[in-house]
Amino acid sequence: MLKVLGVRNFRNLQIPETELSPDGTVILGENGQGKTNVLEAIYLLAYGTTFRGTKSEAINWDEEEATVFGETEAGSIQITLSREKETKIVVNNKLKNRLSLLGKFSTVFFHPQEIELIAGPPELRRRFLDRLIGTTDKEYLLNLISYYRALRNKNRLLKTRNQNAAELEIWDKNLAALGVKVWLVREKVVTTLNQILKQEAARIVGKPLLLEYENAVTGLEGAQAEKAFLRALALQKELERRYLATVFGPHRDDFKIIMEETRNHNIRQKDLAAFGSRAQQRQAVILLKLAQAKFFAKAFQKSPTLLLDDVAGELDEVNRELLFANLPSGQAIITTTSVEFLPERIRKKATTLTVKEGRILKT
Repeated sequence: MLKVLGVRNFRNLQIPETELSPDGTVILGENGQGKTNVLEAIYLLAYGTTFRGTKSEAINWDEEEATVFGETEAGSIQITLSREKETKIVVNNKLKNRLSLLGKFSTVFFHPQEIELIAGPPELRRRFLDRLIGTTDKEYLLNLISYYRALRNKNRLLKTRNQNAAELEIWDKNLAALGVKVWLVREKVVTTLNQILKQEAARIVGKPLLLEYENAVTGLEGAQAEKAFLRALALQKELERRYLATVFGPHRDDFKIIMEETRNHNIRQKDLAAFGSRAQQRQAVILLKLAQAKFFAKAFQKSPTLLLDDVAGELDEVNRELLFANLPSGQAIITTTSVEFLPERIRKKATTLTVKEGRILKT
């Protein structure tokens, strides 16, 4: 839970330290005033990165640095972004790295454009899964970082005119060892997430939802899995020479979002990317985010802070009610252009702050 937020020079924001309610906060304002920037600043406290654009773009164009401060149940977090220097992260008055943030303050961010998570490019689904796992499993995140480092090195070698076969083999072995670890954790987490998804979707919309995910080492472990990885890599050598890039591995993963429907006593599995309506796709994103919140709550033994960006105005009435009726207990920070979009129970409970030209005023 975020108790206090202070922002200086982050995009257009200038916010003195402001208390946020544990029962929820509504950030009210017209478009273009900085509502989404407030959520992005909070997101920065959780992950040490912005969710859009580059670090330099997040700093007010007239300034060289931006600072975001937060007081949470686990203590204080201060992050300073600089155009010329590395990002500075201070947790409880001690200089830390980005990994140290994970678990200190967890959030689930939702905005209507995330419908692309269902039908958009595979990169969006990989990012969703990696962020979910990496937030709760530092070893996974370190293995993933190491995998991508090895991948960059191999791809750099593939682009050279005189490729060294022995060096390529070394990088292939690195990719196999690290890639198998990444895949095994992804399988395990998808299984856990599906247990949550099926139960919650059946309860909320009356139809189970699940992620359909497989990889090249499904059912294998250890040395067997690494050998299978290396065999698959060997089969792709011609494609690697053609594209000058590694075309096999966790960096090419994807999964489908499947809704189960009963027709004439038969269970049909509908791939929502190909056959779901826009309303069903939005509904699936809501269910995924609610499942993510439950996953974090179980991992950290406390509810994450929900960041809801203008969902009340963008969602259709059915999905808006579905979301607000099933918000988990805990803190929610909601942006909107009008409180009339929000259910009365939210308006009564939450504290409302108005944002105008990057400044927040209590109403």
